[in-house]
Amino acid sequence: MKTKITQAFVERIPLSPGRNKTYTDAELRGFMLIVGATGKRYYAQTLVNGRQVRVKVGDHPTLNAREAREAARQRLASMKAGIDPNEEKRRARARGLTLRQALELHIAAKERSPVTVQGYRYQIKQYLADWLDKPLMEIGTDRTGVRERHRRITERHGGTSADLTMRVLRTVYNRGLREHPDLPPNPCKNVDFHGIMRREVHTNARQLREWGAAVLTLSPIKRDLNLFMLLTGMRRTATIEARIEHFDEARGCLRVPNPKGGERRAFDLALALPLIDLIRRRIGENRKLYPDSPWLFPANSGSGHVAEIRDASLGNLVGHALRHVYATLALEAGVPIAELKFLPTHAVSRRRDDGLPAPPPWSTSPSGRIRPRRASCRRSAYPGSSRKEIRRGRLLRVPVEPD
Repeated sequence: MKTKITQAFVERIPLSPGRNKTYTDAELRGFMLIVGATGKRYYAQTLVNGRQVRVKVGDHPTLNAREAREAARQRLASMKAGIDPNEEKRRARARGLTLRQALELHIAAKERSPVTVQGYRYQIKQYLADWLDKPLMEIGTDRTGVRERHRRITERHGGTSADLTMRVLRTVYNRGLREHPDLPPNPCKNVDFHGIMRREVHTNARQLREWGAAVLTLSPIKRDLNLFMLLTGMRRTATIEARIEHFDEARGCLRVPNPKGGERRAFDLALALPLIDLIRRRIGENRKLYPDSPWLFPANSGSGHVAEIRDASLGNLVGHALRHVYATLALEAGVPIAELKFLPTHAVSRRRDDGLPAPPPWSTSPSGRIRPRRASCRRSAYPGSSRKEIRRGRLLRVPVEPD
């Protein structure tokens, strides 16, 4: 509706509880009043670089009609000159976004495990504490300063800590960049990463015999936990958090509801007969020692389960090192690399560009018991593996009882 927007007119018209009502000024083109259910607001609207742009001028009664008209006239003049006030506001918000705010924005973007969140916070607060309240705009324009900080962390704390800190900064900055595209390019592109090398675990038959003898001297729970990790290649956290209720003896598997990567990667771990016997024995002893504990490997700790798995008698073959031993032994036994990615629950490439199927290669029989499934023999499904390896590993080597 077109009318002259005066103070008397603004005070006279009622609120609009339904749809908003728009009144355009008859004298100043682009000046308007929008009446809604909760208030009355002044706006200015015109073309900016060929695009209609509307910007809020103020609220009634904070501004009277005369003040709003004058403010709208100034806004319209600058907009006709090609200045978009909304873009200016967005740039101002981008200039004000700090590293602390970007970190919280990234953490809140989706559900992450407490360990992951703790790791993000630790790296930023431990090595970039003086940057927490620094705007990303300043960090992004100081590419030399970012490279220098990486060098300084390397000298004081080592290359691994420096690389990890810059990876976290790169991730957090990218999240802020998606929120505010006007930020400079990610300054971590100017960092010369050292490259975190995968830990190598070298072992032989003699060391394994010595390790086995040492494991047998541990407490029954610690003994079974280490044997379970060696024979399954399970990660430490998934192992110590295993619950009795997750063991399905009828199907010969253990449910892993929250592996690395979150609940969406939950899977059933197929168990060989020795592992089934180990879990049966463990559950039976737990009922005597910890009758009320739901954990498969309980302990007198704050969490109720084993928290510390290291033991001096085991040397370096403990925790994650057992996953490396498991993978090495599996390769020596003839398991193809393509299948080995599934067996110790290694993550498939996140980009899923390696051609591997996403779900674990298990199938269930009509009785519900887990058994191996025939894998594809197409070379395209297993890049990096020869035809001989694929044929030899076509039936996954997991002992199960016949149906």
